[in-house]
Amino acid sequence: MEYFDMLAKLGIGNAHPGGFTATLKQLEQYPLPTNCRILEVGCGTGRTSCYVAAQGHDVTGIDIRPDMIAKAKIRAEKENVSVQFMEGDAGALPFPNESFDVILVESVSIFTDTDKALSEYYRVLRTGGKLFDREMILLQPVSTEINEEITGFYHIDKLWGIDDWSALVNTKGFNRSQIEGPFLFPETSEDLLEHPDPSQQIDAGSFLDIHVWEVTSKYNGIMDRFREYIGFVLVIGTK
Repeated sequence: MEYFDMLAKLGIGNAHPGGFTATLKQLEQYPLPTNCRILEVGCGTGRTSCYVAAQGHDVTGIDIRPDMIAKAKIRAEKENVSVQFMEGDAGALPFPNESFDVILVESVSIFTDTDKALSEYYRVLRTGGKLFDREMILLQPVSTEINEEITGFYHIDKLWGIDDWSALVNTKGFNRSQIEGPFLFPETSEDLLEHPDPSQQIDAGSFLDIHVWEVTSKYNGIMDRFREYIGFVLVIGTK
C-alpha cells in the first residue's frame, strides 16, 4: 500500500501542506473574485472544492483517482453543494484553453510531471487569471539517505526548493509570480482538532487494516523526524 492508497481509504480531506488551516488562511488572505469559475487540480475527496462552492463559486474538481472522485461526489451531496467532479490528469487537463478564472492546487504538482502540469495550468487559465499552488519544499540541504527516504515514501523525483519553483514558474509565461513562505508544517493533530472533517468517509475495515497503519506510521515518522528539512510554500502566478 502506498501513501495515496492510505489517504483514499481513510478519506482524508486535509492531506496537503498546512492542512485545512492553511487553506482557510490562504482564502482569507487572497479572497476569490465574486462568481468566478474555479478549477481545483488534485481535489482528492473534495473538501476544498466543496468549501469554495459553498461560497457561491462555480467549481470543478479533478483528480486522477476514481476512488477519490467517488468520495468527493458523496461529500458534495452531504454538504448540499454543486461541484462538477471528474477524473483527469494534471499533466493533460481535459479543458479548452482559457477556461478558468482561478486554479487551486494543494500538494499535487510535485507528484506528477511538474513541468507539464504548470504548462497546463497556464493554458486553461483565462487572461488575468490566477494560480495558487501550495507545495512541499526542501528547506535546507539533506543527506542522500534522508533525501531517498522522503522521495521514496512519496514516490517523487526530487524535493523542490524555492529557487526551483521560481525558475519554473517564470518560464511558463505568467506575467507576475510570487512565492509566499517558506512555512513550517504544523502538527497534524493541531489541524484535525481545529478543523475536524464531519464529511470524512472511511472505508469499512480500514481501522483493522495493518497496511493502512504501516503507511500512516511511516508518514508520521517522516514528518516528525525531518520537520526541520521540509516545509511548504504558496506559489502564485497571474496570467
